[in-house]
Amino acid sequence: SKAALNAAGVSMAHDLRSKGISVVILHPGYVKTDMTDHRGEISPTQAVNGMRKVINRSGLENTGTFWHTNGEQLPW
Repeated sequence: SKAALNAAGVSMAHDLRSKGISVVILHPGYVKTDMTDHRGEISPTQAVNGMRKVINRSGLENTGTFWHTNGEQLPW
């Protein structure tokens, strides 16, 4: 299901590029939440702040790409 979601993001990026809309796919990292029994490496606040930084520097030049919350582009 995650691979399908990533593929949908890439497809949306291709479809929306001509309208000037950028789509980036985000990986929040291993976050301390109930889902991870709070054993994650970063807090939800850190994850959100990192993703906001990625979003703020995103544009059409990197539409359809996959990014970790730490700012690293991930291969996909």
